[in-house]
Amino acid sequence: MSPGTSIESPNGKRVHENRWRHLRHGLTLIELLTVIAVLSVLGALLLPAVSEAREAARRMQCSGKMRQMGVALHAYHGAHSRFPPGHLADLKSGGDGRSWGWGTLLLPFIEQRSLADQLRSVNRSFDEVASDESRSALLQTNIDLYQCPSDTGDSLSHPYRSILVPITVMPESSSFADGPSSLTTPDHAVKPPPPPPPPPEPPPVEPQIIYVAIRLGKSNYVGSIGSRWKTERSDWDVNDFRGNGVFGRNSDLTIAEIFDGMSNTLAIGERCMRNYSAVWAGSNSWQGCGFVDNQMMLGTAFYPINDSPVRQNIDCDGQGSANFSSYHGGGANFLLADGAVRYLTEHIDIRVFQNLAQRDDGEKVGDF
Repeated sequence: MSPGTSIESPNGKRVHENRWRHLRHGLTLIELLTVIAVLSVLGALLLPAVSEAREAARRMQCSGKMRQMGVALHAYHGAHSRFPPGHLADLKSGGDGRSWGWGTLLLPFIEQRSLADQLRSVNRSFDEVASDESRSALLQTNIDLYQCPSDTGDSLSHPYRSILVPITVMPESSSFADGPSSLTTPDHAVKPPPPPPPPPEPPPVEPQIIYVAIRLGKSNYVGSIGSRWKTERSDWDVNDFRGNGVFGRNSDLTIAEIFDGMSNTLAIGERCMRNYSAVWAGSNSWQGCGFVDNQMMLGTAFYPINDSPVRQNIDCDGQGSANFSSYHGGGANFLLADGAVRYLTEHIDIRVFQNLAQRDDGEKVGDF
């Protein structure tokens, strides 16, 4: 009987008989290798697509956060009849810093009223809070709204964005050996010579103040100081620190002063950790260079988007540390003064980019 022969069962039904029905055939080596090759090709095709889809979702989340900041900016303007300053510097205390940043001033308008009340930025200076051990940790608060989903990792700022906090310490006092103890001698014994006079009292130990660098809460969003920038610190004047954008040192811009139009002026942009990111709280200018304060919370269109960082001039020039950047790939999100969010590519014409960053240059921007 052949393997595929059909026979008739006793009850009259035909049954297919297969002699090898109990034998199981596996894949040959060639078939197995073919399957593996096909799966590898499919994986190579699908993984980039999945990665791009995830990054697109993170970019959308980032733009959503920027829209919330736009609402907060206009709520602040409604309450104070002006936009917040880029950083509120106390110039009387010396230097360019000791300043609360715009991120702190927006706290009441981004559902962070409790943190704002604890900082009391209206009544307390940045240095006062930073020097207060009971409150300085507040400056390291992780605020989700200020962090881009694509910039994963530490919630604290880059070490380059640290501030110096004064700490009072007591130096070790010099130890003085005790003088010889008085001995009781019998009357018939020869009495020893009188002990030497006690050593002089040590001078009082004065407390010493040392400065310790601490990192602040990270922010991936910086206010636009405009496009005016100078690479030599000595060339800067008051107007340069004020900038020609929406934000600057002690700025108090109103909507009416954005002459180029709200929809044609950048307000806030991104900066990722590759370019040392930023902070939301403020700065105390501990490096003695005015550029630092601007870089801590503000960005300039003087440099292109995603410009490579230059480590040796982090303190002063700011190339690669004062620009705008992101991990979205090929560009960054920007909030316009009217509250709209646009994604600008790193290949945008630098002149168009700089015109967008300026609030009153009077030039037509065109398509962007």
